Amino acid sequence: MGNSAMEFGDQLKQWRGHRHLSQLDLALDAGISARHLSFLETGRARPSEGMIVRVCEALELPFKIRNELFTAAGFAPRYLSVEREGVAGLPPLIRNTLQMILDRHAPWPAVAFDADHNILAGNAGFMGLAGTLGVSIAPGMNILALVLEPGPIRAAVDNWPEVAVLFLKRARNEARLYGPQSGLAKRISAYENQMEFASLLRAGESERNPPPVITVQLRLGEVLTNWITTLTAFGSAQEVLTEGIFIEQYFPADEATRTIANSAGR
Repeated sequence: MGNSAMEFGDQLKQWRGHRHLSQLDLALDAGISARHLSFLETGRARPSEGMIVRVCEALELPFKIRNELFTAAGFAPRYLSVEREGVAGLPPLIRNTLQMILDRHAPWPAVAFDADHNILAGNAGFMGLAGTLGVSIAPGMNILALVLEPGPIRAAVDNWPEVAVLFLKRARNEARLYGPQSGLAKRISAYENQMEFASLLRAGESERNPPPVITVQLRLGEVLTNWITTLTAFGSAQEVLTEGIFIEQYFPADEATRTIANSAGR
């Protein structure tokens, strides 16, 4: 068998392990024999497109990962994805709804990003806030990198250690859905291997009663503003293209920040 069968088999085995399933368990769920599944994992059998669909459904894989398995097996990706198409490739109704959510949150900041935390679009409040800090936002920039890595945004976060732990833990939860080979999981692993982040996470995990909400304290020049963030998954059962789109919205946590944000939007 060719390299494609081996590559598919390796990824299939990794995902079975990630889902904590035995070969027999997965074979029963997919309606195939354990022997055939073993042949698929070792590359002795090349999967058909129908077989890939069956094992992906049994593993309950996100469509982004299903595309990766089709590619690994030597087939063209079967599903549309926002990573490939971008916001411009969204169906008009979905694209307009996403933009409406972002626009209606203005003048307060809001940003949409994909499963790897790469920015898709931001509203005027988000772009303006970043611009105030000297950062020009463009699609494809990574929201984790902007907050966690040295630069003007990280420097402006007054309570950066608490925010860094919040962002890392939240991203780690999302990465579990997309597996250890996803771009997000690899990025998180790289951070966790750095002494700075490892010590922050240890300190955060030893905290007995972590606060239910962490306020992001953002310093704009001499002014300290306070924000609460929410993260919403955007999508629908009918539109696989919207799977893996997240919207982060920032809300003023005090009246002074509200006044500054409202004034900036006029």
